[in-house]
Amino acid sequence: MNKTALFNLSYGVYVVTTWAKGKPTGCTANSAMQITSSPATIAVSINHDNFTNECIKDTGVFAVNILGENVDPMVIGSFGFRSGRDTDKFEGVEPLVKGYLPVLPQAMSYITCKVINTMETDTHTIFLGEVTDADNLLTDTPMTYSYYHKVIKGTAPKNAPTYQGE
Repeated sequence: MNKTALFNLSYGVYVVTTWAKGKPTGCTANSAMQITSSPATIAVSINHDNFTNECIKDTGVFAVNILGENVDPMVIGSFGFRSGRDTDKFEGVEPLVKGYLPVLPQAMSYITCKVINTMETDTHTIFLGEVTDADNLLTDTPMTYSYYHKVIKGTAPKNAPTYQGE
């Protein structure tokens, strides 16, 4: 099987945020999509090993921060290549609180959700969230996963659904 064919699926680059015992946390994700329009429902896929997975299960809420092409690549790295278990990913960043959830001020848009269902796979939890709030923060072009790889020359962390190995 040629796994590079999977790169032709359209992905975005997002930071999924939630709370960890009152502190903001989150992780970079590329698997988020709208499932229904009424009620508006979003699905995100988060690896079982990610601290954010545990926190979403604890709180029952999450926010999808949609990143634009002009976002500082350090945002992607900070949220994608370190664990919130032992790192404050919001260090030096004052989150906005939208729909009672932490939102990155560097995000071009955000969507807040309450979890209404989950599905477990061997490696990931798919969280279905009913949208509770959404808005645009910055004018930018949404970053695609292809743009992230081809223009920014980014890589996928081991826990990402699209990880291909070395």
